[in-house]
Amino acid sequence: MTRVRRTALFFAPLRHTFTELCTSFHGGVRQRPKAADSDCVLSGPLFDLSLAVTESARECLELIGESYYNLVILDCRHLLHAGADVERQERALTEFLDGLAAQRDPERRYPFRRVVVLVGDADEERVDRLIFQMGQRHVGACLRDFSLSLGAADEVTAHAARDRFREAFWRFCHDVLLKRKRGATAINSAGGGISGIYYELGVLKCLHDAMDRDIRDFDLFYGISGGAVVTGFLANGYSVDEILLNLGALDSDWPYRLRLSWRHLNVGEVPKRVLLAQKELVRYLGRTLLRTDDLSVASILGTSGVAFGPLFDNRPFEAYLRYLFTRPGRSNDFRSLPVRLFVGATDQDRREPVLFGEPGLDDIPISKAIQASAAMHPFFPSVEIKGRRYTDGIVTRTSNLGSAIAAGADLVFVIDPFVPLISDEPAFNAGHGNLWVAEQDYKTLSFTRFEQARDVIMRVNPHVNIYTFVPSNRMRHLMSNQNPFVSRNFHPIVCEAYRSTWRRLKQLEYKMQGELASHEIRLDLGPVEEKVKRLRSARRADVRLVVDNAPPRGPLERLEELVDSLAELDLRPA
Repeated sequence: MTRVRRTALFFAPLRHTFTELCTSFHGGVRQRPKAADSDCVLSGPLFDLSLAVTESARECLELIGESYYNLVILDCRHLLHAGADVERQERALTEFLDGLAAQRDPERRYPFRRVVVLVGDADEERVDRLIFQMGQRHVGACLRDFSLSLGAADEVTAHAARDRFREAFWRFCHDVLLKRKRGATAINSAGGGISGIYYELGVLKCLHDAMDRDIRDFDLFYGISGGAVVTGFLANGYSVDEILLNLGALDSDWPYRLRLSWRHLNVGEVPKRVLLAQKELVRYLGRTLLRTDDLSVASILGTSGVAFGPLFDNRPFEAYLRYLFTRPGRSNDFRSLPVRLFVGATDQDRREPVLFGEPGLDDIPISKAIQASAAMHPFFPSVEIKGRRYTDGIVTRTSNLGSAIAAGADLVFVIDPFVPLISDEPAFNAGHGNLWVAEQDYKTLSFTRFEQARDVIMRVNPHVNIYTFVPSNRMRHLMSNQNPFVSRNFHPIVCEAYRSTWRRLKQLEYKMQGELASHEIRLDLGPVEEKVKRLRSARRADVRLVVDNAPPRGPLERLEELVDSLAELDLRPA
């Protein structure tokens, strides 16, 4: 059986504790040549553990922020030695754990479950206090070396206690590094309208290019609203390139465009709304005669509000999805997909989240489920399914992250384009219209809800690796300059999403490489960087620069580029 190698960062505020540990693991230690004082390799029953030592809390924090370590070992044992300093050990331990918890980005924070603290001392009260404090910190383990206690005064007892300490150490390493079974992989996409779909496609394209696994080969796909559109296509076997070329109108053979036009106006509901307004007006007049309501502007406006219904009809959208999902090799049935797809929606009357694709809700056509999930009021009407009305899933949930983990996922990519624009400029939002302010408020409610839920989920499920991709504030400016249901800015949004995802991956590369390796996925940013260089040097954003085997520009696009070039020429006389 081939032995595997794992790496650990050994934080020893007092260097002699590290030296003592390496030498005391006498039967299973291989000192590296001429490096006995700097690092060593411990040989366990099934694997080798390479230790890199540091004495500084600051250096320790810097190292785990730029390199991947399978474990962090903190040695706070009190050994009889000329350089023993109990207070220094505890200060360094506290400084490191405080710094670890202070990392504001929870996805860059080193997981506490992979932190083990070694304690041992003749002072029993000190040991008990340290163990209690480490429990409050939620570290992965606190291993006690009983060979250092007063009860191990004789050599035989101390030797037996040291054997138990070594066994406990290797048992913890084995449980954390080898025993845990690999879980499922999941894509979790939130809503955000048409511009949100564009952003999600840019993120997914970058992720796809950075990994040696096709993004369609993930195990679980969760989508809400616009995210349900994207995950529905992926689960049906459409590649990210196909979706980009087709929804971006780069392939003239594609039968559908993400564009709302006059023919999508919900004119069929006008007679119904007029009738409802008449009935409500009669009821209102009756209440005023009975003096149970007053004659006021507020009452009149409230009564007439029933005349205004959803602006657009979403049935053509469902028909197009049904057509695309019933083509050869595709499926409109959750139960016959090669992967598991779940679409989040909201029961409009019960105000409860539902997850189409779960048992009991997996006989709903996928196209119908997506139509319901994207039925955002007041733009689209709710959708009737089995006698109940369903509306946009983002009303009750921003993301189905908890459901993905419950289904066995321990690697989850969350994409959430529905985030508010942040501004330090006083009265920035007040200078916009009510629809703008309402949209920003809605996004704020959604994203703060997601952040709180994610932090709790990560704390309760420390074994799960979650990576979230949200638009940068510069990206939010671009996406906020248009109605989320307008199909403008396709090229700039997708291209900037690709670049911003690359920047995020660069931040997390040191950590993600190790985490993805446990799923037999290799992370390589080389191909992504080549495309990012192309985007930087291009005169204008063009999705073809990131799509593989993209068709050439059409005549109309070449004409637009020529007009833009002429507009930039300086035609003034010399």
